[in-house]
Amino acid sequence: MPVIDAKEFEDLSPVFRGKMGQWFAKFAMRACALDKINQVCDHSFNYSGAEFTKRFLNDVGVNYKVGNAERLKLLPEGAFITISNHPYGGLDGVITIDLMAGIRADYKLMANNMLSRIKTMKENFILVNPTGNKKNEVTRTNLNAIRETLAHIRGGHPMGFFPSGAVSDFSVKDLRIRDRKWQTNILHLIHSVKVPILPIRFFDTNSAFFYFLGVINWRIRSLRLPSEVFNKREQETRLAIGDIISVQEQEKFTDSDSLGNFLRKTVYEMPEPASFIPGTILRFPEKVD
Repeated sequence: MPVIDAKEFEDLSPVFRGKMGQWFAKFAMRACALDKINQVCDHSFNYSGAEFTKRFLNDVGVNYKVGNAERLKLLPEGAFITISNHPYGGLDGVITIDLMAGIRADYKLMANNMLSRIKTMKENFILVNPTGNKKNEVTRTNLNAIRETLAHIRGGHPMGFFPSGAVSDFSVKDLRIRDRKWQTNILHLIHSVKVPILPIRFFDTNSAFFYFLGVINWRIRSLRLPSEVFNKREQETRLAIGDIISVQEQEKFTDSDSLGNFLRKTVYEMPEPASFIPGTILRFPEKVD
């Protein structure tokens, strides 16, 4: 099942309608590497969860390394939350599920429509709408997502968040790459559930061309995301595991804003570990087809 089909482009613009329009849509898919994403996902459509992500990463040639991996042995048996920066806008979600669902199969990640298109990973997602949808639609979908998330955590299961809700971008004002402001509703949810929190930091970024497109227009930048998966082939993406933040430590913060500032600082100021180990060591060892 394709992640996106050329016929779907018809809803984006009249330019993609008719015989010539569909030819142009297929050309656009090739130019944006959407056809490659479809091929990779189709290769492993019979798998789900960490089994799918293992094959996906193998097919696209992406490896990742984990620093402070020994801290994963300290994860509680019940509910906990992971928080991460969001540098890639898709690939970091796949890597997070590969890492965490390989340890806890009941791990879910709050994700937007982009990741949710990978149907074989549906069991690992709770869907929210990205910024820019109509207000009533966002409210309805996101309220349902909040309810589902609360039920998942209160049922004793782990949950992951990219609190920014969007891929990191380049700030012209600060002249650096950073997450946008972390979402108030997510921070309020994290503050309310009172479960241990595991910080995760990704140390690498997308290409300079990706951020250049973002300065022009975020929609144009979004079309670049599939290509950003494949340009990391044979690279070793680095991420590190932080110290678990206990419920007792969280109780020092009386509101979600102060807790959110602390959590963001914890992620962004996490030092780069002296050494990393391959993520494949932490995954289940079944042979990749």
